[in-house]
This record gives sequence, structure tokens and C-alpha cells, in this order.
Amino acid sequence: MRTISATVPVNEPGRPDEVHLDRDDVWAGLLDKAQNAVPYVAGMQECTVVERRPDGLVREVVIHGERIREEVVFHPKRRVTFSRHDERATWLIHNDIAEDENGLTLTFSATMEIEEGEEGDGQAARVRVGYLEALRTTLARTRENVAAGSMVSVG
Repeated sequence: MRTISATVPVNEPGRPDEVHLDRDDVWAGLLDKAQNAVPYVAGMQECTVVERRPDGLVREVVIHGERIREEVVFHPKRRVTFSRHDERATWLIHNDIAEDENGLTLTFSATMEIEEGEEGDGQAARVRVGYLEALRTTLARTRENVAAGSMVSVG
């Protein structure tokens, strides 16, 4: 198992022209992404919620042609956890809202089965790049929704 992580600032310093997001906005964006990740994650063709639970949901996604079942757990206004455990793969992915000295951050971290060595290093690098893009897309789409008034902050 290997852990990969990446963090981006929610509100880029020096970008006063951008819609400012607060924790509630980011949380609403993560909830939207959990329910329909297609607009947020490159390579995802389908995302269907198959079960709703008090603390999350179960969804089926098709990414890069592979159908996957994930359990999603909500830790309100802090973390969304995605887990997969089947005969083909195991992973645990967290999307965390946190704060540092510059303000809010959004962090992706994943623990997954990736081999050691050059091939595994390349795969880990591709996963990290893909998730950095997903973080940026999540924030951009959330900004668009907030600006359009279509993002409902969740209490």
C-alpha cells in the first residue's frame, strides 16, 4: 500500500477577482461531487448513487471504462472518505477541508495498492496529477455554482 497526497489552497492568494469560498461552500461542493462526480473527475463516465445512509452513500462509478462500487462517508464540513475493497483493488481516499496560515485548504490523500519500483512510482505520479486536477476542478466548479447562486451551503 502506498499513500499519495496533494493540497491546494481554496482561495488563491492574489486572486481577488475569484469568488471567495468559505468552508460551507467547499463542503457543499464536496457533497455534490460525492453524488455526481462526472463533472469533477476526468475520465469518469458514470456516477450513480445506489444507496443513501445517514452518514454517507454507496455509489457505482465508471472511470476509464471500469465499473467500481465505492462507499462514501461524510464527516461534516471536514472530510469525505471514499473506499473501495473488492477482488480487483483496494483504496481509501480522503478529501479534507482544513486551514493553514493562509486560509482554507483542500487536501486529497489516497492509500492504495501501488507496487514499489519505477512502474509504481510512475503510477503514483499519474494518480497525484489526476487528483490535483480533480481538486482544482472541484474548486472551480464550486465557484461557478456559488457565483450562479446554484450552490446551497449545507449547515
